[in-house]
Amino acid sequence: MARSTRGLYKRGNIWWMTYRNAIGRQQFESCKTSNKKDAEQRLIDRRKEAMEGIVPAPTIKPVALEELKERYLAFVGHQRGLATKKIHFAHFARVWGNPPIHTLTVEILDHYRALRLGEKVGPATINREMATLKHALSKAVEWKLLRKALREELTAIRKYQEPDGRLRYLSGEAEAERLLQACEDWLRPIVLTALHTGMRKGELLGLTWDCVDMTHGFIRLKQTKNGKARALPFNETLWGLFSGLRTRPDVPWVFHDPAGHRWDDVRHGFERACEASGLTDFHFHDLRHTFASWLIMRGVPLATVSNLLGHTSPTMTLRYAHLSPKHLTSAVRVLDFPLTPEPNLILQS
Repeated sequence: MARSTRGLYKRGNIWWMTYRNAIGRQQFESCKTSNKKDAEQRLIDRRKEAMEGIVPAPTIKPVALEELKERYLAFVGHQRGLATKKIHFAHFARVWGNPPIHTLTVEILDHYRALRLGEKVGPATINREMATLKHALSKAVEWKLLRKALREELTAIRKYQEPDGRLRYLSGEAEAERLLQACEDWLRPIVLTALHTGMRKGELLGLTWDCVDMTHGFIRLKQTKNGKARALPFNETLWGLFSGLRTRPDVPWVFHDPAGHRWDDVRHGFERACEASGLTDFHFHDLRHTFASWLIMRGVPLATVSNLLGHTSPTMTLRYAHLSPKHLTSAVRVLDFPLTPEPNLILQS
């Protein structure tokens, strides 16, 4: 029979410990392990804390995942990504049910990630789900719903390596013209504006006339994906488009349906246009890639393109760098020199 350790006892398969804390009060605490050596080490740590006068933190009432979800979603309710975070928590509930949040360990989260990979979910999506959960648990620590040490244990989980983002763009003006001709009348101005500004779909559909400065030729976006305002100059093509586009002074939206309501979904109309024009594997966001790619291929500096796209870091624009070989060619040409000495140098030697 294995020798027992004073202060340790078992409840089922889990070791518990009892000791006197820094103020002499008898404590009973789960070691949260079935491994006796780990339990002995936890007991040693608690006794050391008592000798050093460290008083254990008060007991925290267990909080279920569902309760954390409600509090967390209320906290981030003003953020653009609220709908996505709701989806993340729906997956957590589907896999785990409603466990106490203090029971979420590295092993449990790793099992979840493996399960999601088995469901053919991409690494980027799983990374976003884990980021939502970790942020929620960090807030739980701030709200005194979870001990900091339990949250810190989850830092052992590393992100999956994400593949490079796809880069699909229209090959040239002829392909763009085919797409525009295939668009329905209501969709064509939206696509044309996307090609000439690189605006995101949400920015386009939410664009109002008070943001369009026809005097100075600027679109002034008040709220963007990164939360910062952005001013976009527009060219003669868009100046001509906007000049003839406003037919309803009572409607604030630049792009709207016959009833004056903003368009909420352009996906199906855009897919029909792509099919009619012979485009495959082309999404609406690829219009933004087209805008950036065409600028780069026409010699516009990366920093300028980065500003126009509203990137928070120039490194986000580097994915387009390979499309501009001219500056690379000029760089290596500084190394051009004769491979054999000039004749006069041979004579002098």
